[in-house]
Amino acid sequence: MLRPKSTQLSFYGNHIYDRVIPEDHFLKLLNRAVDFSFVNELCREAYTPEFGRPAYAPEMMFKILYLQFLYDISDRRVEEEVNFNLVMKWFVGLAIDERSPDSSSLTRFRERLGEERFAIIFNRIVELARDKGLISDRLSIVDSTHVKAKVDTFKMNSNPDGSPDKDARYGYKSRNKPFFGYKAHASLDSDSELITRVETTSGNAFDGKEFPRLVESKSKITTADKGYDSKKNHRLLKRKGITSAIIPKKNRKSRWLKKQQTKPEITAAQKERAKVERKFAEFKRFHGLEKARYWGLGKMAIQVLMTAITCNVKRMVKLLFKRDYIDKSLPWNPIQGISVPIST
Repeated sequence: MLRPKSTQLSFYGNHIYDRVIPEDHFLKLLNRAVDFSFVNELCREAYTPEFGRPAYAPEMMFKILYLQFLYDISDRRVEEEVNFNLVMKWFVGLAIDERSPDSSSLTRFRERLGEERFAIIFNRIVELARDKGLISDRLSIVDSTHVKAKVDTFKMNSNPDGSPDKDARYGYKSRNKPFFGYKAHASLDSDSELITRVETTSGNAFDGKEFPRLVESKSKITTADKGYDSKKNHRLLKRKGITSAIIPKKNRKSRWLKKQQTKPEITAAQKERAKVERKFAEFKRFHGLEKARYWGLGKMAIQVLMTAITCNVKRMVKLLFKRDYIDKSLPWNPIQGISVPIST
C-alpha cells in the first residue's frame, strides 16, 4: 500500500532549502517545468491498498530514478546522493532529516511499473511539451543506435550459449562492425530536438520494419537514412499525408523518388539528420546508453525510455527558461542541449 504523504515539517521546515538552493538551479527549474504528480495516479493500481508495508509515493521514487539517469549513477550511488545532497533531497520531496528510500526499493519500483507504465510516462511528457508549444512538427527524423549488452563477449566467443542475456542479439553498426546487444529506435522533432517516439529491439532487428512504429503522424515531413527506404514505408507516409524525405538506395529506379530528391525542401530536410546523431551521442556520453544496465528486452526498454525522458525534460528546461539565448530574428532556433554534472 502507499505511504500517506506526511504533512509534518522537520524542525527547520523548508527554511534551509530556501536559503541554500538558488532559484535558477537546474532542478528548481525542472520542478517548475514538469509536474510529476501524475505518476502517483498512474501507478495507483500497481499497489495493493490494504496489504503490505507502506510504500514511498511513486512520484518520489520516479524522481529518484530520474536523478539516477540524469547523472548516470548506480542505484546505491543515487541513494547516497539523495541522503547527503540537499538539492536532490529537496527535489524528491524529503525533509532534511528524512532518509532516502534504499536501493532495493528502487529495483522493486522499476519492476512494479514495468515497461508499459514507463512508456505511458514518456508519452505524457511528450504531450506536456506539445501543450507548451515546444514541438513544431515541421520535420521528424527517424533513426536508431546500438546499445551493447551487459555481457563479456570475450567469454561468449568460447561459449556461444553462455550469455546471461538471452534477449540480446548480434547486429551490425556497419558491414564490418558487429555488436552484441540491442537497438534503440527514435523519432526526433527537428526544431525542438525532443524525442517524440521510442522503441527498443534486439540488435538483429531490421530498421526498416520498425519504421511504422516510429512515424509521427503529426509531422509534415519525415526523413530517415537508406536503411528505411522501401516502397512500404514511402506508401505509409503518403497515406498519412506526410512528405517522405527518406534517402533512397542507389539502386532505386523509381522516377517519382528521383524527382522527389531534387526538391529543395527534401534535400534541406535530409541535411538535418545530424541532429538525431547528436541526440544519440548525448544519450551515450552523459546518460549511460552506451551499454545496457540490465539483462532482458523488457528492462532494456525501460532504460531506453528513461534515457529519452531524461533528455526530453532536460531539453524542456532549456527551451522554457533559457529563451534569452535564442536568436529572436529566426522563426525557430532552439539552443543546444546541455549536460548536467553532479556537482551542480
